[in-house]
Amino acid sequence: MSSLWPSTISSLNDSLTVLYGSVSKLQAAKSVDVTEVIEQLKSAAESSRNLRALVLSELPDANWQSRAELDSILDEIAKRIEARNIQQQRSRLLGLAAELERGKIVHRRQVRQQQLTQLRDDAMKELRSEAKVEGAPKTLPGPEADEWIEWACNLKEPEDAAALQTLRNAFPHVDEFIANLEPEMWTAKAETPA
Repeated sequence: MSSLWPSTISSLNDSLTVLYGSVSKLQAAKSVDVTEVIEQLKSAAESSRNLRALVLSELPDANWQSRAELDSILDEIAKRIEARNIQQQRSRLLGLAAELERGKIVHRRQVRQQQLTQLRDDAMKELRSEAKVEGAPKTLPGPEADEWIEWACNLKEPEDAAALQTLRNAFPHVDEFIANLEPEMWTAKAETPA
């Protein structure tokens, strides 16, 4: 779920817990601060409005009568958000594969250029293969495809150790290509309009 969902659900649950505590005191005929209970009710109502707005922004036709029905809707929304996140991860991988395919490697030695081209081809295959996996693909660190190669070529140990380790572990062919590529060897081609 997006970062707003857990905090909004938690806010509603927390405000209801506090309110239920006051209601329990009333049930036991204990004294309560009425002003405090009113503030607790206002807090719960505000949390409820916020959650309702989030639900309706995702599913405008959603309708529920109970917390159980709301929880079922929240589960459906969580599945939709997860599916969108997986699709975005796939798109990032395919976007970088397309960026690698569009680019050109230049080197004064033909043998070295051929080696780098083979490394690039292996990296593209790896990215496309990972985009096809069942379930969630591995997460590619870094920015969007059009900025990715420059970003990756500028990674340095120890400052970028986490990103480098993720790249090595999750995408070894991409890592090998980037490790052998100097920024001046890469020429990005602009997309040609269709």
